[in-house]
Amino acid sequence: MDAITAINQRTSVRSFRSDPVPRAVVEQLLDCAVRAPNHKLTQPWRFAVLAGAARERYADIRAGHRLKRYTDPSTPDALAGADKVRRETLDPPLYVIAMAAESPDEITREEDYAATMMAVANFMIAAESLGLGTYLRSGGVMRDPALLQLAGVPDKYRVVGLISLGYPSEQDPPRRRKSAAELTQWVEG
Repeated sequence: MDAITAINQRTSVRSFRSDPVPRAVVEQLLDCAVRAPNHKLTQPWRFAVLAGAARERYADIRAGHRLKRYTDPSTPDALAGADKVRRETLDPPLYVIAMAAESPDEITREEDYAATMMAVANFMIAAESLGLGTYLRSGGVMRDPALLQLAGVPDKYRVVGLISLGYPSEQDPPRRRKSAAELTQWVEG
């Protein structure tokens, strides 16, 4: 599949088959990710792949993080919400955690974050081109100390995205988006 087709048909996948994604395929996707442009060739990205028991620990972390939303985490609603998050987290066969360098210099930090998110986009588009589905998550769990420890996040790095990866159990059509024409201003002369 060519890049333009992969970009135009990519959508967030929420339901995955249980088929494992071969390690060689994940490595191929990561090789595509690190081809992203970055200012001064800082290569600010790092990745952690969570599979097997690590995926189960991540599901526990997400469930525990969900419980923090409740004043009383022992209520039936809180426990049901945490259980739902845990089950949803166990659906994809693996996760890729994207990390960006945290430079003390504000401009470099922003450039490195942008470059890492371009690496994430490369990863997701490449996955689509191979028939794999992805879902990019963010949010407060990215700063959870248990997740940082599980993923082995190095000092002076931060988690910028959690990518679900697997073979889609069903293919949803891409969501309608505004056209580029609606969002673009041409400045000439």
